[in-house]
Amino acid sequence: MIDRQNEIADMTGAESQVVLWTGRSGRRYTMMRERGDAVAMAPAKIYLLSVGDVIRWAGTAGDLIDDHASRARFRQASARGAQMLSMPAPEDELARMTLVWDLDGMPHYPGRNAA
Repeated sequence: MIDRQNEIADMTGAESQVVLWTGRSGRRYTMMRERGDAVAMAPAKIYLLSVGDVIRWAGTAGDLIDDHASRARFRQASARGAQMLSMPAPEDELARMTLVWDLDGMPHYPGRNAA
């Protein structure tokens, strides 16, 4: 039986645009795959770069402009052929930073459910 909440591929085997990811807190997040090489980053979104099945960078367009260390990690992940994902960013700065912390470095477990 297929668990629809964890499904990341449609019935044809093609990748879905929607990806579910579990943060270190156990909270589950719905993200969208970004397509193409030239993504215009919007200020109201959090972007994530995954290499393999691990998020190697998480942040906003502002992080790339304002934070040298974040920019360096973004470039490293990009050079490794990272897949870009996005999700709406919380308006509150603390909530945004907590969300980035919750996801950064986390592996993807598509079949993981809480007991």
